[in-house]
Amino acid sequence: MRSARTIWLWVLAAPAVQAAGFGPPEGTLPLHPLTVAVPAGALSPLRSASLFREESSTGAAPTYYLGAGVAGSRLQIPDSPGATAWQVIPTADCVRLEPVPPALLHTPSVQAVLVQQNPLPMECAAAFEGSCTSRDDKLRITTTFEGRRRAARVGGGFFGTEGTIDTTFYTGVRTLSIEHLPSRLVLRMQERLNNSNGYSAPQTAIRYLPELQRLLLLGASEAQGMPMAHCVALPPG
Repeated sequence: MRSARTIWLWVLAAPAVQAAGFGPPEGTLPLHPLTVAVPAGALSPLRSASLFREESSTGAAPTYYLGAGVAGSRLQIPDSPGATAWQVIPTADCVRLEPVPPALLHTPSVQAVLVQQNPLPMECAAAFEGSCTSRDDKLRITTTFEGRRRAARVGGGFFGTEGTIDTTFYTGVRTLSIEHLPSRLVLRMQERLNNSNGYSAPQTAIRYLPELQRLLLLGASEAQGMPMAHCVALPPG
């Protein structure tokens, strides 16, 4: 399973080269590595994680949590085997992830962040190319492509026998840019495609926590096939 979601057109009659994934982020935004120690046999928040929040009774910033395989209090279903939960604790540099019991995310005061509440709209970093702005107008996420496109008709379905579909193969470089609009500081990641119709879509691997002025990259990039974790300390403003 890839760290960042990979979009696929199931066209096994004409095999596509697997998407390479985005490389390590670089740029002018303050970037810090994020250490995540996952116990053996447990689910990693760098593979797939849901965002939860708990409102403060004193008017302070909310407390954020990550859950991997955790259903939460809203869904009356059991957690997945190996489920893990992590509290996002702000630090002077950025944040640290502190393991907590998954049962904590089932308490009524802790709620999953729904699509409509997410500080980043659902389309952010989801398409092959495109641009979006955070709901508070402070972050812009843009994906661009430079290279060649080759249109083709290929066999559809899991075995390539269910008719034909139109697809496009790409050779070139996709660049995902995250810009902090008040400061104009930018972070960039690149994905190199070689005759591939698959691509990475790190939509849910990018978590914006506006009250903490933090941005988490949880498997949005990788090095030597392994997912990476970073925290961005956003400037004031």
